[in-house]
Amino acid sequence: MTARAEFLSATIGLPWAWTERNCWDFAAHVELQLFGRVLPHVSVPDDPSWRWMVSEVSTHAERDKWTEVPPGPHGLITAGDGALVLMGRLNHPGHIGVWLKPEQRIIHCDRKNGVCFEVVMALQAQGWKKLRFYEPK
Repeated sequence: MTARAEFLSATIGLPWAWTERNCWDFAAHVELQLFGRVLPHVSVPDDPSWRWMVSEVSTHAERDKWTEVPPGPHGLITAGDGALVLMGRLNHPGHIGVWLKPEQRIIHCDRKNGVCFEVVMALQAQGWKKLRFYEPK
């Protein structure tokens, strides 16, 4: 089994409390383990409000180091492997995951299900209608 497959097998399905209980720390963990990218730590309150999450995602300095990848024709995902995926219920992102291009899935962590490995359509069915993909500059 490859290192990537081993990482995914050992990680998918872990409970939400596997680390500091936030999607950013999980995305940073995936970026480090699979792509060697070090993302900064973000201190998240114990019970963050949706407003806090939207504000933090929108204004954090790390955003300046990534560039948005527009979708291709018919909404085709053109982002490369390891792109960060900002997810929003409306137009305001408040959740983050990592795009794994070969598997055509997004890995992320949520309170209800723990570590999830989902296709875009499943995320959209759960209400994450606005997905934005970002690659390092």
